[in-house]
Amino acid sequence: MSVQLVWFKKDLRVRDHAPLHHAARRGPVLPVYIYEPEQLTHEEFAGHHLSYLNDCLNELNLRLRALGTPLVIRHGEAVAALEELREEFGVAAVWAHEETGNGVSYARDRRVRAWARARGLPLTELPQNGVIRRMTNRDGWAATWEERMAEPQTPVPERLSGVGAESGGVRSHAELGVPASDRRIPPGGQAEAHALLDSFLTVRGVNYMREMSSPVTAEESCSRLSAPLAFGTISLREVVHATRQRLAEVKGDPHADPRWVRSLRSYESRLHWHCHFMQRLESEPQMEFRNLNRALDGLREPHWNQEHFDRWAHGQTGYPMIDACMRMLRETGWLNFRMRALLVSFATQHLWLHWRDPGLFLAREWLDNEPGIHWSQMQMQSSTVGINRVRIYSPTRQAREQDSGGEFIRRWLPELADVPGDFLHTPWEWTGAGRLDYPPPIVNEQEAGRLARARISAARAAPAFEAEARRLYEKHGSRKKADRRAERKALGLPETSARPLRQTSAAHPAGKRRSPMSDQPDLFGLTPEPPKAILPAGLPESWQRALEPEFAAPYFHDLKDFLVQERREQTIFPPAADVFNALRFTPLEDVRVLILGQDPYHRPGQAHGLSFSVRPGVTVPPSLRNIYKELVADIPGFTPPRHGYLKPWAEQGILLLNAVLTVREGQANSHANKGWEHFTDAVIRAVNDRPERVVFVLWGAYARKKKKLITGPQHVVIESAHPSPLSEAKFFGSRPFSQVNAALEEAGRGAIDWQLPMKAEE
Repeated sequence: MSVQLVWFKKDLRVRDHAPLHHAARRGPVLPVYIYEPEQLTHEEFAGHHLSYLNDCLNELNLRLRALGTPLVIRHGEAVAALEELREEFGVAAVWAHEETGNGVSYARDRRVRAWARARGLPLTELPQNGVIRRMTNRDGWAATWEERMAEPQTPVPERLSGVGAESGGVRSHAELGVPASDRRIPPGGQAEAHALLDSFLTVRGVNYMREMSSPVTAEESCSRLSAPLAFGTISLREVVHATRQRLAEVKGDPHADPRWVRSLRSYESRLHWHCHFMQRLESEPQMEFRNLNRALDGLREPHWNQEHFDRWAHGQTGYPMIDACMRMLRETGWLNFRMRALLVSFATQHLWLHWRDPGLFLAREWLDNEPGIHWSQMQMQSSTVGINRVRIYSPTRQAREQDSGGEFIRRWLPELADVPGDFLHTPWEWTGAGRLDYPPPIVNEQEAGRLARARISAARAAPAFEAEARRLYEKHGSRKKADRRAERKALGLPETSARPLRQTSAAHPAGKRRSPMSDQPDLFGLTPEPPKAILPAGLPESWQRALEPEFAAPYFHDLKDFLVQERREQTIFPPAADVFNALRFTPLEDVRVLILGQDPYHRPGQAHGLSFSVRPGVTVPPSLRNIYKELVADIPGFTPPRHGYLKPWAEQGILLLNAVLTVREGQANSHANKGWEHFTDAVIRAVNDRPERVVFVLWGAYARKKKKLITGPQHVVIESAHPSPLSEAKFFGSRPFSQVNAALEEAGRGAIDWQLPMKAEE
């Protein structure tokens, strides 16, 4: 009997649980959870965490019992508990998910790995999100994240064979020595997580993009999935898949509220940032304890003020928005992101407190504490990373903008009930302020903000700062900005900012321009209004709606300028009027098949905007001749025409798309990496968002790399060698056309008539 121990940590579910799935295929399963005293007594752990954890464990135990075996719960140091279970049940292998946790869990995992090696016991740790172990820099990180999220969800085992172990039961606060909590927190567990996801994607999230920032609306409009993700009662991949599926549904529904598309896109972008910040802690565990940018050591340490900390932590700073947020947090364990950032900014910038102690306090208060995100944000809002623009948020301005009517402040600060509305955000200015049971402002926010900026600016001017900031960018920075700069350089355009790194913070006010190394998402609405969209003439309305953000994006404007200059100096194919023919001939709602090419033909008269197609009267190119040969072998009765004009295919719903839409005469791939790839990837994503089945035909290594963009489970991908004469031997016999028809007919979308007219007609 080969007993497989599955160690549950921050993955308290049975759905999309790879360790459980793989263990169940290899022998009897011993599912285990360990209450670890070093975590229960950790400075970041409190009674409401245990209440939520126990809810999750109770439900997990019920689900495992329904599959055939209970959750075995132990209390003690992890290695000792695992060794005891190994001896008692003859464990042959251990399975777990990788965890990016606090310093205690990091040390614990190292001990467990050493124990397993010493026992000769196979220990398999599998990823459950986009965080990459042993990663040296961020090159390729985003692609790996996308690949992991695009993978199918791991199925739940149909049945588990157990080992007859007793559960041991969920332990109470008293049994574990953790003080109980009376906070108002939501229930935990897998069912609750999926109910939250469903209600967010179908009802609550319709105006998420507009309402997530204000504490008045965010409590209902945010997904509230942060705690389920932190405790692992739902996987990030489940959330990504559901979000993308819902986006496809609303984009395909003409009666859907138009706010859904922007809100769902905005939400998906934050799912990327979730792992982006966790990766920092994974790659540099010491950031929990010390400044990421060591050149900034000593910046705040000598200035600790205990009274300032105590008044901040108890909601008694005299700034109504700060105090209302703190009191809500202490009552419910939750705040929306903007208000969290405001609390941290005020503590570390206006009060000039070192981030470590406020960070421990907040980690203890958040129900959804995720160490990688938490410590990354503590340092970012404290300006101790050094690759982000300095941001110091005004508590008064945030109060006026995010709670203009004072609803939130009055709810959490009843002592301000008598303050007139005009003075609610600045009660110290009211003539009756002396009668209030509410303190005056702890500091002058303008003076404190200016002093903080001056101190940070001086520190960034030190010789050691620049080198340290660049080291951090290489290891932790998002590559999106670097890709953008490389693209501009290839186009012969200047950098978006030529200032040295150390000049990009205090010398330039917040909200004016980002540092070129910034990897902070625009969660505070500071991005300037985008340029107007450049809409190609004659484009179907469905493509206009789907691609409007691309037509308005800076890269597309740069691409337009590049092409204007190219056409002045070079011969460019296809003619400008034909560049977007693939979209003109095949509206988005009609797409049934997408055949992806790489580059337009680069000889005179050939390219006209459809991949593999040439105009009437032009000799059929070699790749298309091979396509015809395969059609003869694959589709009974197909007769090759004497032309290569494929518009009749486009009119049947075959999107004949090249990854790059223009080329210089006689120079294949001459317009690669100029911006077209960003645009055509967006086209593929728009097709992927369709709720109906689409068959994606990917010929050759280049096209097959785009498979990561195809995430909808309703779609079918057909891959093979390219029909080029260089790879024709592997292409022949692949039978893609009959496969396309079979997949379409299975989905009720009708077969393609591959037979082309014998005579081409434009």
